[in-house]
Amino acid sequence: MNKINNVRFEFIYLKSNNPRRMKPRSIHFIMVLCLALFLHTTSLAQCTNNLGTRTYDTSLASNGFNIFSLSFPKWSPDSGLLVSVKLAVEVSSQYSFTLRNADLQAATYQLSVGQQDMFSSSLMTPFTNLTPPQLIGSYPLLPGQTVSQGPFTFLDKHVSSDSITTVAPFLGGGTVDISYMSFTYTNLSTINNATYYFGATIANTMRFSLQYLYCRSGGVLATNLTRWAAELQAPRTARLEWSAVNEVPGRWYYIQRSSDGVNFTDIASLPAKADNPAQDYAWSDVLPDGSAGNFYYRLKMDDQGTLSYSAVRQISLTNDLQGLRVYPNPAVDFIDINPGQATAGNWQVDILSANGSLIQRMTFAQARTMHLPFRTKMSAGTYFLRVLDLRGQKSFTSSFIVTGTN
Repeated sequence: MNKINNVRFEFIYLKSNNPRRMKPRSIHFIMVLCLALFLHTTSLAQCTNNLGTRTYDTSLASNGFNIFSLSFPKWSPDSGLLVSVKLAVEVSSQYSFTLRNADLQAATYQLSVGQQDMFSSSLMTPFTNLTPPQLIGSYPLLPGQTVSQGPFTFLDKHVSSDSITTVAPFLGGGTVDISYMSFTYTNLSTINNATYYFGATIANTMRFSLQYLYCRSGGVLATNLTRWAAELQAPRTARLEWSAVNEVPGRWYYIQRSSDGVNFTDIASLPAKADNPAQDYAWSDVLPDGSAGNFYYRLKMDDQGTLSYSAVRQISLTNDLQGLRVYPNPAVDFIDINPGQATAGNWQVDILSANGSLIQRMTFAQARTMHLPFRTKMSAGTYFLRVLDLRGQKSFTSSFIVTGTN
């Protein structure tokens, strides 16, 4: 953020034989410009102790190279004076490899791995952060000799971020569309140009966020929330959970929902327990039949008239389940899933209990159908299935029944 602490204006009179050199209209324009700068500086100065943030984030997964198309709500000018916009991504990477000397002579290979993250949009200048390649190891190998290394952490919550102070393009209604490229690259070299076989597996998890820094009026951003999460628990059901410390007696929590991320409506209210230093809360929001798209949630906390707000959390759901097939249904000790698309894809499949707790998770690479044997014996009842397309970042939900008999 560009900060203006002091502004100094100097008017310099230039002696001239031409009395028309400085026109009254020019003087008026300069005075208006100076006044505007002064008012803007004063406004930011008044916000120094009254700044708030509103954050939108989403979780992503990658096999080493992906381009994601992301959308976030624009900033409504009615919500306060927007000061700056921050884009950030936090990357954690697991890397494994197998290297074999395919040459007829001994050779030494050097393996390095690096990371590149790029943000681009029609609203901003493209931003690129290149993490230089890190040396993983040097491997002297005889002809035909192989070295393998299982999954190890290459990056642990590595952050790339860009702050934008030209905020006008982010104002108004609608969405901000951002393209994010994540590329984990490999450099493998040998001194004598020996041939080799090399295979690598990369599993990246990313958390991409857009944060608005603004001068707020009215409520302040909550600081005593230690956890605040929203996730899709079942078809059309969002599970909202939060934890708080040092609650003010008499506090009320108002759960708010929005379809555009700007205009929020109260959908439920809960009184604070306030009988322990730390408290946990949970609430489920059942969305109307046919709901699809993005939904946004936040908490409004009322401490006897003093308002504070949480960050905004987003869930995405779709009503396009026509191609997804789960069989056999009812099931006994396994299910098969056909996502209903012609090309193979990369998938994450979660089995959830009726209360939304995770029972089993499996991932599939380049799969058209998926076979899920149950790892533990499952009691009779209804279970939910959440299928995440790791390429398109689309989530599908369905349900199935377990009979509990053989």
